[in-house]
Amino acid sequence: MNVKVYAMKNVGMFIAFIFALSSNAYGAEGQQIVMRLSEQNNFLRVVFQSSNDALISASTVNESYSLVKIDFPDDFLFIKGSPLPENIKATQKGSSIYLNITNLEKIKTTRYKGPPRLVIDAYITGYRKAPEAAPIPGQPPAPGTLPLPVQTIEGAGLRRYSILLDAGHGGTDAGMVSGQFKESTLTLSVCAVLAKHIGNKARRVTISRKDDTAMSIEQRLNDINKYRPNVFISIHVSASGTFGINTSSFPAVISNTGSGMAYSTAYVQAAYIEKSRALAQALVSAFNEKFQLQPVYRELPIPILSGTAGAAVMIELPNPASFTYNNSSINSISDAIIKAVSEHEKK
Repeated sequence: MNVKVYAMKNVGMFIAFIFALSSNAYGAEGQQIVMRLSEQNNFLRVVFQSSNDALISASTVNESYSLVKIDFPDDFLFIKGSPLPENIKATQKGSSIYLNITNLEKIKTTRYKGPPRLVIDAYITGYRKAPEAAPIPGQPPAPGTLPLPVQTIEGAGLRRYSILLDAGHGGTDAGMVSGQFKESTLTLSVCAVLAKHIGNKARRVTISRKDDTAMSIEQRLNDINKYRPNVFISIHVSASGTFGINTSSFPAVISNTGSGMAYSTAYVQAAYIEKSRALAQALVSAFNEKFQLQPVYRELPIPILSGTAGAAVMIELPNPASFTYNNSSINSISDAIIKAVSEHEKK
């Protein structure tokens, strides 16, 4: 009798377990968002689809330069249903999806039902639909690739350089904020475009942060120690109407506040200060030539510059009240920086 009761209890538990699995699977399917991309004549179409109408209908979309943030009302399982081209990065953080789209001009957003879909049409500078390749006899045609904007870039002699790009501020530390403008997103956009333009011309190019998240000085110094760049460029925004080019001055030691971190790497830069000054002067010339603006050069006790064993500069971009930021101007900023680094490389 006890054996029968035990068996019946186990059967009941098994049925309950199967029911729970089925319920969870159903719930997971309802909380999925699948992203797919397709090419149109002059733009890319990004589609987010879910069987949960509330996820789509209550979502919000915000755009800032090359960054598109989609906020959903609840957590979900994010599935990339098609491969992404190199000029688009998609990441999930909590109930949000971030799209980083190189050379983004504007977006158009539409919602549909049956099934629920959020459609974002991304218009990209220089974008052209890839021509369809002729199918191989006996085989299905290969999937199309998404072309990158065509850029003419000065300076191809960077092969021996490892370059670290530091996008200033981030996350709760937004930096300068004015209307729709936010320093942390602008610096990220400039670094993303610059990294793309450098591409494989350098031995390696790395960006300190890939999205709009906070990053401490300690983390940035750790990246410098990790990647050991030959060239370190930190991007910020100035309060003035022209470019500011900064190199390190000494000393730049921050006293220990009890956290265990005193920026004791202050004198690492000493052996490279002349290289940094030469790069700074090349940047002054390149920006002056490109924009007919005379940059301001300064030497300041900046820890992340002082802690770099390589040429290290901080570029302060002009105040957006005095300078127009769009895809064209950001591309021009990138070209000027690459020209300066290339000129510096020849010396």
